[in-house]
Amino acid sequence: MPREYQGAGTKTYRKLYGYKKLIAWQKADDLAATVHTLTTTWGPGYYRLADQMRSAAVSVKSNIAEGYCRASLPDYVRFCEIARGSLGELGSQIQDCERWGLVGGELLAGLLEQYSEATLLLERLIASLKKKLRDGGWDKSFGVKEEDGGYLIEGAGLWDEGK
Repeated sequence: MPREYQGAGTKTYRKLYGYKKLIAWQKADDLAATVHTLTTTWGPGYYRLADQMRSAAVSVKSNIAEGYCRASLPDYVRFCEIARGSLGELGSQIQDCERWGLVGGELLAGLLEQYSEATLLLERLIASLKKKLRDGGWDKSFGVKEEDGGYLIEGAGLWDEGK
């Protein structure tokens, strides 16, 4: 059963860019939080692996956000594909953790469920963006749109009718 996004109550969630409303980003963020919590318990022999896993997990959500914030659909797709690569890296590291006995049982099952959800949603996001790229259905503006209208030109006393 899908879990609710755990970061929804934070101040930054309410204040920052719209990418935080993307479920793919939310799942990647929750996965990064889980990886961080999990890896802080490991001993010194696994510090490098822990750092690599945290970096890969953070890279997934960071690349989704960076792509979203660019005004170019091809860039957005490219950054989501970079996120996909980081997710693959993390998956490989999760397998290492299982094989080396660092994670197992319910903890592993929960981690794999989060990983699978993040992967599925990222794949769907990429497919949707590529469809928009093919069909030309992309609005690259992030600002408020307004109807063409008249503007008073200060000091001239004239109206510019949007020409």
